[in-house]
Amino acid sequence: MAQAPKNPFDMSQMFAMFEPDRMKQMWNPQAMMQMFQQPQAQMFDMEQVIRANQRNFEAMSEANQSAAEAYKDLLDKQMEIFEKMTHAARQQYEWADENAGPDAMKSRTAAMNEAVEESLTLMRKMADNAREANEEAYRSMTSQIEESVSKVEQTAKKAAKKS
Repeated sequence: MAQAPKNPFDMSQMFAMFEPDRMKQMWNPQAMMQMFQQPQAQMFDMEQVIRANQRNFEAMSEANQSAAEAYKDLLDKQMEIFEKMTHAARQQYEWADENAGPDAMKSRTAAMNEAVEESLTLMRKMADNAREANEEAYRSMTSQIEESVSKVEQTAKKAAKKS
């Protein structure tokens, strides 16, 4: 039994990377904190740090899961744009095939090229808008990040003076 040819526009494998459960695994606090483990000597009790911040890790995981869902939604909407545009072009093909005969192949191909180009342009604009929104969100957090880093540095200096 011959297998059906693979649809070149099927992006399901790519979208699988952004499944919320898969993204959640990437933000597992134990896995994240392993990079801080010093094999030769313990700098601090990592288990205690994880336990003390468990609710924050869970909140971060939930926020990242929401972000992954939003990104998957963006990809789904991009594919919806592509499908709508190419569907319209296919309908034009069918109409041309029925009404203009086989000589209309050149115009059908041009119409499909135009539909694909327009859909890709819209998809790129959508991705650019999402990227710009992410950059703006990060820029708005920069001062809070700097404040947090400063607090960590001050706490570390106080702890060093005490010891």
